[in-house]
Amino acid sequence: MPESQWKIAVVFFSLFFLSIDCSAASGEQGIRWSLGPEIYHSAYEEPGIMKEEGLMYGLKGTLALRHVFPGPLTMLGAEVSYARGDQDYTSEFTGNIDDIETAVFEVRGLLGHDVHVQDIILTPYTGIGYRWKKGNAEGLVSTEGALYYDRVSNYTYTPLGIALLAGLENGWSIGAKLEYDLFWDGTQKSMLSELHPLNTDLVNDQDDGYGIRASLCIAKELDKRFQIVVEPFWRYWDIGQSKLGEYDEYNDFFGRAVRITGYEPENSTSEYGVNIRLHF
Repeated sequence: MPESQWKIAVVFFSLFFLSIDCSAASGEQGIRWSLGPEIYHSAYEEPGIMKEEGLMYGLKGTLALRHVFPGPLTMLGAEVSYARGDQDYTSEFTGNIDDIETAVFEVRGLLGHDVHVQDIILTPYTGIGYRWKKGNAEGLVSTEGALYYDRVSNYTYTPLGIALLAGLENGWSIGAKLEYDLFWDGTQKSMLSELHPLNTDLVNDQDDGYGIRASLCIAKELDKRFQIVVEPFWRYWDIGQSKLGEYDEYNDFFGRAVRITGYEPENSTSEYGVNIRLHF
């Protein structure tokens, strides 16, 4: 994406640091927040090369403002999540490694407008999101004797989605969200300097890809102060091959580091799990 468009969009969407919480799409006015754990299975794959997968355990929080400010935007807020877990690496070329400590942090800002259709609320929304992931594998050795290293990825994207919520009897409500994530920019940093003092890290720019998200939401009002929310979800990323990057790698034959080019292969990430929150 051109740098000029990127700067304009960052400035625009940074003015709205928001979220859509399916339990909050009841049309009520005021400020509400939620917090709770989530667990999901994550699988990262570079087709024909390698795969990493395992369970992630985390915490998700939201802050939502509905019908607080005048104007067409009826919902404002913030959403943050953090998860950790161990991932198992498998590859026909370099062998297997178990229990790679992995962390994922994500913050999303969304803005939307409620459309009431009888007892159903439709909320189209957009915004900006940032996702950070790190695999801590420095010092680990595969079953084939290959040394591994830390990897860090960063994604910036624009969510384009729609949320639906329907109120039921006895304090129950049910909702759903479907979202397309417009991938703007990403970087993949491979810490190759951890393998030898004369190595440098490889940094690859990524500008081709997309994401998809879908979730269901079941909420029950326990009293007038809070609800319990159960939200099963699925998240998917498809990222194309990166641009070439350069790094220095020590060569035994020459006795010094030589300049090499490398790229991040096309890859996909699939996550499915459930989030359970108390909504106040």
